[in-house]
Amino acid sequence: MQDYTGKVVAITGAAHGIGAELARRFAAAGAELALADVDGATLAALAEELVATGTKVTSVELDVRDAAALDGFAAQTFQAHGGVDLFFNNAGVISAGTVWEAPLADFRWTIDVNLFGLLNGIRSFVPRMIAQDKECHIVDTASIAGLLVVENSPAYVASKFAALSLTEVLDLQLQQVGAKLVAHAVCPAVVQTDLDQCNSYRRPDEYDPSDPYYATPDYQQRWAVVKGSLPYGLPVADAVEIIIDGVETNQFVILTHPAYNPAIGGRVASLLAGAHPALVKR
Repeated sequence: MQDYTGKVVAITGAAHGIGAELARRFAAAGAELALADVDGATLAALAEELVATGTKVTSVELDVRDAAALDGFAAQTFQAHGGVDLFFNNAGVISAGTVWEAPLADFRWTIDVNLFGLLNGIRSFVPRMIAQDKECHIVDTASIAGLLVVENSPAYVASKFAALSLTEVLDLQLQQVGAKLVAHAVCPAVVQTDLDQCNSYRRPDEYDPSDPYYATPDYQQRWAVVKGSLPYGLPVADAVEIIIDGVETNQFVILTHPAYNPAIGGRVASLLAGAHPALVKR
């Protein structure tokens, strides 16, 4: 990892998982940090921890679906730190269910956070970062689920395919305007995070845990796949090391799990052959 003394790193979804580990790594490397998360209490504890190490930290509790709040976060970051060298557009959530049975609220929430939250981050930070007229980076968190389809999490898969393609278009358009800002898309497979706890941060007016669907065997089995996979994922520290190396070596798509590369190639071959998608054997 390079020396980031004097650099500024902004991160959404900073209180947990990959976001929190990114914050700790860049703090240790000398960077100043601007952090945002919907979980204000955990974010405040992280900020306090990092300030105690001598790191300059600003933090904001916000929901990335709130475009005005994200724009305010970007404005505050530029005012407090004088610019941004790396922006990790990282916040994300997951849901599970059958396409024709899962509550529509789950689709709206998942797509709003994973796609429109990403878009809000782009629209808030990119114009300011372009205007700096210096080398800098935006790193969007997509997923291996933006490259490979699995059957348990339809809204998540749809949102991550959209997130990856949005970032590809962003990179092309940054090239088109001659910007010194470079885009990257992180596509991790399963990482040992607490992603399965994201329902606890949903607003009561948009989530009804007593919905009968959540008690069905269909949902229980699908959610068990999500929850049960996390302890067997890549350690967060290892994933973050790969992500940072990918940014530093100017990779566009940053893959954290090379074991899936043959499956990605196989998906392309299946598409060209017109084949139906194959169920994952568990």
